[in-house]
Amino acid sequence: MQKQGKPSGDNQADTLYKEIFFRNGGLISETEQNILRRSSVAIAGVGGVGGLLAERLIRIGIGRVKITDPGTFEKSNFNRQFGSSMNTLDQNKAEVVYQQLKDINPNAEIIYDKVGISDESSANKFIHDADMIIDEMDFGMFKQSIRLQRAARQQNKYYFFSSAIGYGALIAIFDPKGLTLEEFDGIPANANLDSVEKLRIPLERVMPFVPAYIKLAAREVLQEVYAGKRAVPTSSVGVGLTSILTANEAINILLKKKEITVAPRYLYIDLMEQRFIVGNMQTANHSNDTFQI
Repeated sequence: MQKQGKPSGDNQADTLYKEIFFRNGGLISETEQNILRRSSVAIAGVGGVGGLLAERLIRIGIGRVKITDPGTFEKSNFNRQFGSSMNTLDQNKAEVVYQQLKDINPNAEIIYDKVGISDESSANKFIHDADMIIDEMDFGMFKQSIRLQRAARQQNKYYFFSSAIGYGALIAIFDPKGLTLEEFDGIPANANLDSVEKLRIPLERVMPFVPAYIKLAAREVLQEVYAGKRAVPTSSVGVGLTSILTANEAINILLKKKEITVAPRYLYIDLMEQRFIVGNMQTANHSNDTFQI
């Protein structure tokens, strides 16, 4: 892993930190700001939501951020992904995001690697010194997500994922002593992910709420997504909203501002439809549609 900067107690570092985060005052107390400065957040995947999320967390004052992503920027990323441009085309996402984060707060400890979450060992190694784990890996990487949440449970840490749906944002937070991701996804518990060739996840567990504008305008596209024939349609609006919602919930966990909405409950916000939903996966309407992984 590569890293840059480290929270310091020296006067110069303290002065710079106070200057950078001065405008947080009035919303975040000095005590709370110090908590954020001492906090460590691990983000798996820094493409659409993950890169913007890392930037939001650094700008709020998180003192230590770990990121991992084996992917490289493509032109199709330009419509929404932090760090993507003609100048960074074909470059590793984690490395580019790392370079941009360290310019925002040079005294923050920013650690990156290009490994991703490939197995149980990489999952445990990635999260072992983080306070919470945020899953922003590509849509469809369900086995990697299960490995990550299992590791989080073993280490008694919150795990959560979020995803952009159209002009909206979905987030589900998992208490380490609460519901498992397998239960949330409706798949067999403790399945051997290395030996199981395919798992099927009910559609409503991945997309519990489908906005009307998607149903009306993109039914054929959705069917192709369900069948794994194309990537999920997404834009800068939904991705930006999702990063903000996720950053807000991360801050709430660290600062205990309000009750944490944990799985099986989930939060969904849609700007185009002007909806704010607190749903419950256990009471969702079930369909016969599934994603195969």
